[in-house]
Amino acid sequence: MLFPSRVTGQALALLAAVALLASCAVDKADLARRVDLRDVDVQAVPDGVYEASYTIRPPFPVMAANSTVQVRVTMAGGKYARIEIVQPPKMGDTEWGKKLVSRLLDTQLLSMDAVTSATITSTAILKAVQRAVEPGGGTP
Repeated sequence: MLFPSRVTGQALALLAAVALLASCAVDKADLARRVDLRDVDVQAVPDGVYEASYTIRPPFPVMAANSTVQVRVTMAGGKYARIEIVQPPKMGDTEWGKKLVSRLLDTQLLSMDAVTSATITSTAILKAVQRAVEPGGGTP
């Protein structure tokens, strides 16, 4: 036996803690660039209901990697009128989910700051909204 099991267990716990801390240290601007998150000319989007999803993929060293979010976006009068987080279920009912949707409806901008403590998932939701309303991006 190369290492006692106690040392191996402690090493694994330390590695898990380092990975968790690394996942919290996300550069929001870098993340937005990596996923090509940008504002959409919402006034050019026809009224209607659009759906799209976005999956966070590595190289992001985060626990949320490979999580897919799906949104339903209602456009009316050249504005985001309603945004629903469809998948994962109940995400839209969380405090930060409600805050993100509220801020998006208030600002009408995808380039706003992500919700603190939910940066990765917030960015995925914003990217799904972008996909939903971009020409050829969502399902009307």
